[in-house]
Amino acid sequence: MSPTFNAPLVLLMQNFFTISFLIFFGICIYLYRAKSKYLLALLPLLALSTHQLEEYVLSPLLFGDYYHFLNWAYRNAMDISPMEVALINLMPYVILLPALMISKARSEKVFGIFFLFNNALTMANASFHIGISTAQNIFSPGMISSLFFYIPLFVYAVLFNKENGLSNKPIIAISLYGFIGHYLLIWLVNVF
Repeated sequence: MSPTFNAPLVLLMQNFFTISFLIFFGICIYLYRAKSKYLLALLPLLALSTHQLEEYVLSPLLFGDYYHFLNWAYRNAMDISPMEVALINLMPYVILLPALMISKARSEKVFGIFFLFNNALTMANASFHIGISTAQNIFSPGMISSLFFYIPLFVYAVLFNKENGLSNKPIIAISLYGFIGHYLLIWLVNVF
């Protein structure tokens, strides 16, 4: 078991994940009913909050503390500190939300690039969870949301950019930058 999975900051973040999920779920339902163009901009944040909720709240609630994300990561040689939990998981809300909202309001093409980069980053996260889970033949907290949110959103982001006239080379390059960004974050967590 990770020595920090019950740290006060981790418990605070678990509350944040639950509240952010409820807020984004409610907003997305409202935007869907209103047929708002901003729904697409908030779907990645709903997917993120669902993923975080699964990793830190639902998996341990359903399967026990053994399946808390920090305990799972610790068993896989990743010792993640409470401060890293806060920084890594809050960054998308601070950076991604404004970028998606502002770009959606101004330009579909710029929005498409941000949307693709973000969904490539989360697709890398999905491949990480699914790959380790498959290799170890054990459930990985975060795998379900990866399968049902991250992969479809990435495919949609590629199609969205194709419809907006982006050619294959930039789509592949942006996707690779997203993948590299995710694995760079994992590397930084393991190094520092």
